[in-house]
Amino acid sequence: MSGRFDGKVVFITGAARGQGRSHAVALAREGAKVALLDIATGEVGHPPYRVASRDDLDTTLKLVEQAGGEGLALQADVRDEEQVRDAVAAAVEAYGGIDHLISNAGMLAVFQQSWNIPKVDWDASIGVNLTGHWLTCKYVIPRMIERGGNRAIVLVSSGAGIQALPYASDYCAAKYGVVGLGKTLANELGPYRIRVNILVPGAQDTPMIDSCAEANGFTRDQMLGQFEDTDLLGVGAMRPEEATTPAVLWLLSDDAKFVNGAVQVVDAGLDAKVVSGDQLAGG
Repeated sequence: MSGRFDGKVVFITGAARGQGRSHAVALAREGAKVALLDIATGEVGHPPYRVASRDDLDTTLKLVEQAGGEGLALQADVRDEEQVRDAVAAAVEAYGGIDHLISNAGMLAVFQQSWNIPKVDWDASIGVNLTGHWLTCKYVIPRMIERGGNRAIVLVSSGAGIQALPYASDYCAAKYGVVGLGKTLANELGPYRIRVNILVPGAQDTPMIDSCAEANGFTRDQMLGQFEDTDLLGVGAMRPEEATTPAVLWLLSDDAKFVNGAVQVVDAGLDAKVVSGDQLAGG
């Protein structure tokens, strides 16, 4: 079946689970070849935060193939420059180049007061959630410049990249940084006809919810419950295949060829929601 991404090569970080997996499978259905990068080691930081396993990455690859696509599983830590460099080189060797990038790898671990965050936790969060985006772009962008036609990058930030998230200042600082990185890259890459946009998802019902709950000693229901009645549509935590994946594919496609440097919010109105009249009146 032909699709919007026939013959295109898409490099995706954080591809083993959640949003990354959803994007990869949808792109495969539309004809793309997908390079699937994830850490695939089990845990990061202290206390341990459960990340993707090799089995998760292999499952994504199987789902891509079942969708009629072609994929390449790449194990790398986005905080490690040599690993990222080698993974990008492997994708180019396999597919001849890279057309699009979805920089999606991220983690949300322990909630802590800003002045009590251990440096090891700060470094892990900034490393995965910000430095990882920059390193991925550093090695993918030159490969994209080599290609012709419509090329696009989507950097995945968070609602915590446009508003405060108390007790997660490490995560919040990194995700704000992703917005700044994306807007800067949009200016630098415009002359090369490479578009750069930033996705701001709302609450997503992905394995990150489970990992974060485990790291903080919460139940899954407690984690999901905090998102009830927070948005304007009453959807709470959304499934990426219904929410962010259609938005990401649109941002990569020719339909969005004049969209550049945008912060695309997909949160069911969470960021736009205001307090009720009763609350404003003190009721």
